[in-house]
Amino acid sequence: MVQFNFPANYQYRDDIIAGLTVGAITIPQGMAFALLGGLPPIYGLYGSLFPLVVYALLGTSNYLNLGPVSVISIFVYTTLVPFVTPFTAEYINAVIILGLMIGAIQCLGGLLQWGKYFDYIPKSVVSGFVQAAAVVIMVSQIPPAFQLEIPQQLNYIEKIYFLLLHFGETHFLTDLFFITALLLLFLLPRFFPKFPTAIVLLTLTGVAAYAFNLEAEGIVLIGEVPQGLPVFLWPEWNTSAWNYLPGAFGIAFVTTVGSFVMAKSVADRQPKAWNANRDMVALGAAKMVSAFFGSLVPAGSFNRSILNLKSGAKTQISGLVAALMVLFTLLFLTPIVYYLPQSVIAAIIVYSVYYLFDFPLVKSLWNTDRKQAIYLLFTFLGTLTLGFVQGIVIGLLTSFVGNRILKTKKD
Repeated sequence: MVQFNFPANYQYRDDIIAGLTVGAITIPQGMAFALLGGLPPIYGLYGSLFPLVVYALLGTSNYLNLGPVSVISIFVYTTLVPFVTPFTAEYINAVIILGLMIGAIQCLGGLLQWGKYFDYIPKSVVSGFVQAAAVVIMVSQIPPAFQLEIPQQLNYIEKIYFLLLHFGETHFLTDLFFITALLLLFLLPRFFPKFPTAIVLLTLTGVAAYAFNLEAEGIVLIGEVPQGLPVFLWPEWNTSAWNYLPGAFGIAFVTTVGSFVMAKSVADRQPKAWNANRDMVALGAAKMVSAFFGSLVPAGSFNRSILNLKSGAKTQISGLVAALMVLFTLLFLTPIVYYLPQSVIAAIIVYSVYYLFDFPLVKSLWNTDRKQAIYLLFTFLGTLTLGFVQGIVIGLLTSFVGNRILKTKKD
């Protein structure tokens, strides 16, 4: 049942402005995070369209923006890449199966009323995981940012060292685009907070790529993107798909926690209460619907949800407006997408995930609650060294054992 939480003296204008603002940034982020997840850019747009509509109709947060996010993109990639090759038909099929698994887990969790248990997950564990994911994502952008192939067997520290050793082998023009874009993304918002830096950068560099034939100069562009609406895709099941289940549970957990943290933090601003269990079903339904179109697995976005709120959104109608912008892009603007430089998109990804680092929280925990700081550190290191699912498990086990020990000492 649709539940729009209309506040007193509601005006559609607020949601329209917020939806247009968020939609503008959703388009480049969706394409960027699709590449990050091992999919062609168009699947990032698909992953921005259907989840916005489904959540607007079923969700209970007035401000949560659903769609591609960097952490889940890299989580999808690390889950599937041992079994299928990215950017292939087999990989898209695997993404569909994985999305259906995650959606089914979340729907089941909502129906069984598991939402209440997420209140017991320490913020330190969530933060440790998210900040480790930020490191993984940044390192993953070295190849498109510098046109330098990194040996996959290296760990994250070794990959950074490899970049420093081989920086002379990078492509100068690509380096210039990436570094300039990154500097502008950080500097311009300080002086012009409302300036749409990401959109302007993509527009100007896309125009430059077309006008000066920068592809011939070695700049790697997005390339051909299909135009039009997505088609329904029925997945082809195979026995290796069972190997995706651990990752599916991990992603379901992370997307639920992340979305709940965001929704709860702004729940007091809406007239009707936010409902955790119903939201869990809405999140699962959004994943299952979008999965049948091969879209990138969606989740609640921190940065777009905050932007949605700051832009004046009042209800989920702002999400429907953002979805209309994505739809317009799919129908009419994909030929323009061809000329967007991948190095600039890499800069947008790095800029976006930088804000996943929560340095004030780390400092606060270290000064006031040392045991929580240790839980954060164990989760962070476990995620970086062993993997995403293992990192979450290590963080939860560490916090459980630590709390039991402290409780035993008090008794």
